[in-house]
Amino acid sequence: MNLTERIAAGDTSLYDHVESQTSEGDRVSFLALHDTVARELGQFSYLEIGSHLGGTLQVFVADPRCSAIVSVDPRPPSQPDDRGPVFHYDGNSTERMLGLLGAVPGAELGKLQTIERSSEDIGPWEVGRPDLAFIDGEHTHSAALRDARFCREVMGTAGVIAFHDSGIIGPAIHEFVAETRPAAAFPVRDGLYLVELGTVAHILACPPVADRAYPTAPE
Repeated sequence: MNLTERIAAGDTSLYDHVESQTSEGDRVSFLALHDTVARELGQFSYLEIGSHLGGTLQVFVADPRCSAIVSVDPRPPSQPDDRGPVFHYDGNSTERMLGLLGAVPGAELGKLQTIERSSEDIGPWEVGRPDLAFIDGEHTHSAALRDARFCREVMGTAGVIAFHDSGIIGPAIHEFVAETRPAAAFPVRDGLYLVELGTVAHILACPPVADRAYPTAPE
């Protein structure tokens, strides 16, 4: 199978090249979302907040349908977390990430822009208008809400935002959904939460994304 077919089939071995802090279920859901966005839009752009080693970037850098990628990560050596402890990230550098991504088969690093600043310090004009965004930065209520609002600002009236670890940042997600009133918003297996901006759901109404949904929102 070629890359497009493997994404559509939910082949999670596509994540074998760079370590990713995602579960098997997360990867299946993320590939389903990736496949649906690519099929519905053809060419699309991707914004990621919190990349660390680049594990969730590896499929996008190899897929020619993803025409532009922006990775936002201030690269702190440690950061707070709503789970309680401070989390440390040894060797957390853009150079290390690029080296790992460069080894991914078919990687096109020329379409990847990296920004080593927090979303609160970035102007919307610096990232363009992404079609898909993934939030996996600092896992605190204030940071997750800030990152979500930034994604909403740069996306405008259309786009899909995916949150990782929704069980940790659930209150921030619910606050964002309440103030945004998106076209669709629901959790999917294992720990992702998807939000589609606008008034009519296009991407999130499509299988296989809709088929990954949990019946209720995370607490």
